[in-house]
Amino acid sequence: MRFPFFTPKSPFLLGIGLLACLAASRADNKPVSSSPAEIDRMIVAEVKDKSAVEANLTHLCDVIGARMTGSANLKKANDWTAERLKAYGLENVRLEPWEIPAGWERGVCRMRLVEPANGREIHAASRAWTTGTKGKVTGPVVAINAAKAEDLKAYQGKLKDAIILPGKPAEIIPVSELGKPRDKKSAPGRPRPGIQSGLALRAQVLELAQKEGAACVLADSAKPHGLLNMTGSWKGADRATATEPVPSVFVTHDHYAMLHRLATREGPPPRVEVEISNKLIPGPVTVYNTVGEIRGASKPDEFVVVGAHLDSWDLGQGATDNGTGTTVVLEAARVLGALAKKGIRPARTIRFVLFTGEEQGLFGSKEYVKRHKDEMARTSMALVHDTGTGRVTEIPLQGFDDAKPVLERELGILKELGVAVVQGTQGGTDHLSFAAEGVPGFAFHQDPAEYYLTHHTQSDTLDKARWPDLAQGAQVMTVTAMRVANLPELLPRKQSKPAAPPPAKPAAPPAKAAQVRLSSSS
Repeated sequence: MRFPFFTPKSPFLLGIGLLACLAASRADNKPVSSSPAEIDRMIVAEVKDKSAVEANLTHLCDVIGARMTGSANLKKANDWTAERLKAYGLENVRLEPWEIPAGWERGVCRMRLVEPANGREIHAASRAWTTGTKGKVTGPVVAINAAKAEDLKAYQGKLKDAIILPGKPAEIIPVSELGKPRDKKSAPGRPRPGIQSGLALRAQVLELAQKEGAACVLADSAKPHGLLNMTGSWKGADRATATEPVPSVFVTHDHYAMLHRLATREGPPPRVEVEISNKLIPGPVTVYNTVGEIRGASKPDEFVVVGAHLDSWDLGQGATDNGTGTTVVLEAARVLGALAKKGIRPARTIRFVLFTGEEQGLFGSKEYVKRHKDEMARTSMALVHDTGTGRVTEIPLQGFDDAKPVLERELGILKELGVAVVQGTQGGTDHLSFAAEGVPGFAFHQDPAEYYLTHHTQSDTLDKARWPDLAQGAQVMTVTAMRVANLPELLPRKQSKPAAPPPAKPAAPPAKAAQVRLSSSS
């Protein structure tokens, strides 16, 4: 990606170099006077010329790998990101622990079609925090056709060892149409590859399946081209109630549709052999948010939070959900840490937070808000990057519309980066925990860049990364954080009722907080 104000022999670049030299010459680390516009340009140039996003995301994906909440890999990621923050010169770097009732490790999930006996293996993956089958089970495939709970009575006595299809196959949107609004009310940035049926009665179906002794309940992945899907969370506040009572399994859309066709044809039902084994890790299990900060020069007890979630699902590498956001936050920390070393510090403290437990219900950010409750009235903004690798296109205001003229006045450079401040919402990620406490919480709208196609799937891998777009995202996040941190006043906090955002992650009980502190390198 090229920017018109940077050319090989630009006088502006010479000016940047002079400013950098003057700032670097300050051995006492006292504040250096630079105009807001000069700082904007320095930030953009630093990301453009010295970005660490590719190196960091490559390490996170290829060396650490997938980062399920409660897993050893996630703790490795916490430790590594803390070391990165310390290396970038951040202060007060620490891991803030909280607890989940039980951890979970994926085991085998094998399914094959027994009748008709055509040798077909069913592509499937256990839903997270689901139990197993205690060995191989063979049973009929039963398609549920129920519009309300009373309709389920027709299946009583018919579900022993059954493989249950709780609804019709998903309606799949062609890949060529992803990213395009389906009607005037659809937002171009929030495309979903499929619409899954059978969700309304899922709890009642699981209850009936347990009572009847069914083998498992299937879910259509609702994604094309053999892609799986993943979600799931602990169900209760303790180990005994953490897992679902009946194994729940995601099946690729093509195989779910095939089983549904076979189960609804005339004649005997198809039969499937299934074997599922997963491991529940006895709890409580401690997990962590990674936190570091650049202390404010004049208002250190007021805050700007920039964040992303560090946890991921485990079918792929967790590259675009949300390794990309994680490394954008790390890049913002690197750039602002470099400026701080030159004496260019924000007025307010900028805090960098990598949340965990987001995929299970925004738990890490909820725990952060709970732990830092006394700081919420002094937190000007929380800004989150969590929609994949695509370039940032908008900052939706989540109902904090009084902030629009303030941000538009301050963030003129965003026009050059192709970003607008807009009225609107973004759902399903950690800014919502802050907005719920009255803090202006924003999450970027981004170019879809296949995000809703590949996230939560085995195809969430490093090859999907778009490096110029991630550099642009880091520039937008860093400039915005610095500008808001330097405002004379906190951002306006009046919130009109925003339009209903897409559903957030499933809810679960809150967890207990504690704290572990790491030594700072600054």
